[in-house]
Amino acid sequence: MKHFYLRGFVLLAFIAFFFNRSYSQCLCTGGIPATAIDQTVTIAPTKISTLIFTFQQFNPAIGNLSCVTLHDTITGNSTTGAINTGPDSTAFLFQLTLTNKVSGPGISITHVYNSIHGYDTLAPYGDPTDTITYGPENIITNPNGVGSTGGNAAYLGLGTVNFSYLVNGGMITLDGGSNYRSAVTTVIGGILHLTYYWCATTPLGSTITNFSAFKNNGMISLQWLATNDQSGITYSVQYSKDGEGWASAATLPAGSAPAGTVGQYQYQFHPGANDAGQIYFRIERLDPEGNISYSIIKVVNLEQADQPPGIQVYPNPVSSNVTIQFDEHQTGTFNLELISTTGQIIQKKVVQMADNSMANMELVNHPARGIYFLRAQDIGNNRQFLTKVIVN
Repeated sequence: MKHFYLRGFVLLAFIAFFFNRSYSQCLCTGGIPATAIDQTVTIAPTKISTLIFTFQQFNPAIGNLSCVTLHDTITGNSTTGAINTGPDSTAFLFQLTLTNKVSGPGISITHVYNSIHGYDTLAPYGDPTDTITYGPENIITNPNGVGSTGGNAAYLGLGTVNFSYLVNGGMITLDGGSNYRSAVTTVIGGILHLTYYWCATTPLGSTITNFSAFKNNGMISLQWLATNDQSGITYSVQYSKDGEGWASAATLPAGSAPAGTVGQYQYQFHPGANDAGQIYFRIERLDPEGNISYSIIKVVNLEQADQPPGIQVYPNPVSSNVTIQFDEHQTGTFNLELISTTGQIIQKKVVQMADNSMANMELVNHPARGIYFLRAQDIGNNRQFLTKVIVN
């Protein structure tokens, strides 16, 4: 029986990994890190090889757009079939070239894959052995692409900005003649992150870190860490419908934590019945002397589906001890695993969570420097959380 693949491309979305989103940090006047606003797009299952997708533009009323960064975690596998259409047995040498390209205003990320197959002898056309199949092959050897541009005017406004995703390529003969046909099936998926970095007129508080916001069951869960370097500090949860006018939802005192320690804070925001579209969130820090500083801004779209809770790790990069912070409180037995990019479990630890959201893992027998994944498996509820960690 002949096995021959129809010419074309098939696009398929895979499960996405959560990862640290500080890919390329821009600076404001005085060396202050710019504020980041993140958006994500997931490639949905489709047979179309050219995709157009949109992100929200940056509202210039918020501040001055310093730079824009696009980060993709595209992965792909390709299977290629070839058939000898000539009357004689022929030894073929093939070359497969596939190009995956993401592009938008001032940004272009390209993954190019080349491979050589053969020499392979194919029987005359009509013989059961006149075909051959190569693959599946990993066609994106570095699935982390980053592209940046300055404060491009195309990103400013209250509308949307378009990006395109395109897959091109095929297989040719380097030797053996032209009496052949080939077809390529490519399975590709991933998540695209667009980050706006902007400079605010108010100072950002370096003591507020790991600020996260996600929507679940009609509520928005906010969580952050803060260093309480003195007593009498208060934190105000602020929200905005347009990123310009802000209102306070709640005020949380620093509590009784000793000065110099890191405190963990959580708040559940209940959207109003008439709320729709995007809501912006930030944390205001006020000390007893009247000094005010702010966290970065997070945006939640009420029209989108609920976001699954994730995890963050810090410090990242890490050298010896890593802290895992869940986006919501957990209870039960969890496996913490450090996994290499090839899927090998480097280290494993079992922890018990009792209505808390933080766990620690010490890196024994210090692993080699590089990129790893940290997986937290909820044994009782058959769930798992995954994020990227860099080991120094």
